[in-house]
Amino acid sequence: MLTAFVLLGLVLVLTWLAIGVHVHGWATAFDAPTASWIENSVHRSHRLAEASLITARLGTPVTVAAAGLVGGALLIWRARSLRPGVVVIGTVAGAVLANTAIRAVIYRPPTEAEIRALPRLSTVHHTFPSGHVAGIGALLGIIAVGIVVGRSRIVQALATASVVAGVVVVAFSRLCLGVHWLSDVLGGALLAGVFVSLGSLALATHSDQSVRARVGVGVPFETTGLDDQRDMSTR
Repeated sequence: MLTAFVLLGLVLVLTWLAIGVHVHGWATAFDAPTASWIENSVHRSHRLAEASLITARLGTPVTVAAAGLVGGALLIWRARSLRPGVVVIGTVAGAVLANTAIRAVIYRPPTEAEIRALPRLSTVHHTFPSGHVAGIGALLGIIAVGIVVGRSRIVQALATASVVAGVVVVAFSRLCLGVHWLSDVLGGALLAGVFVSLGSLALATHSDQSVRARVGVGVPFETTGLDDQRDMSTR
C-alpha cells in the first residue's frame, strides 16, 4: 500500500514538473542560475569533466539495455524464477520508452537568461527529461529492489542510499557537460522513481502470491495431522 501511495505522489510531482517546464513556470527558475554556476566554477576542473564524459558513455541506451539484461539474468538465477528478470527488463524498457514519449511532447525553448547561461542548448527544445538519469536510475533502482527483498531494514537503507548516490552522480555529470538543465535531471529521476515503484509492486505481488501458495499447501497437511490425532484419541 505504501508503494502505491509513493507511486501516486511521484506521478503527480512529475506531471506538475513537466507542465511547469512546458510553460516555463517557476519549476525552471533555478535552471539558468545552476547552469551559470557550473559553467563558471565546475568546468575549471579537468578531471571532473573527464569523469562526466565516462559517466555519459556508461549511460547510453545500449549500455543501459545490456546492463538490464545482465542484471535481469542474475536475478533470474538467484530467485530461480523468470519473474524478477522480466520485471527488471520491463522497468528499464518502460522508463526509456516513457522518456522518449515525454520528450516528444514537452517543448521547451530557452529564455534569454538561459541562452546566456548555457549557449549550447539554445537550439535544443526537447531536453526534458534526462534519458541518462531516467535509464540508469530505473536500472539501479529495480535491481536494488530485487536484491533487498526480504532483507533487513539496514540492508534496504544501504541499497537505497547507494541508488540515490548513483543517480546524483549521473545527474551532476549531465549538468557538468551542459547537455541538460536542472529541471531535466529532476524529471529523469522522478520518471525512474515511477517505474521502480511499478516494478516494486510487481515483485511484491509475486512475493505475496508465493507466500500464500506455501501457506495453502501447508494447511491441509496440518489439518490431516489433527484429524489423525483425533482418530487416535477416539480409539
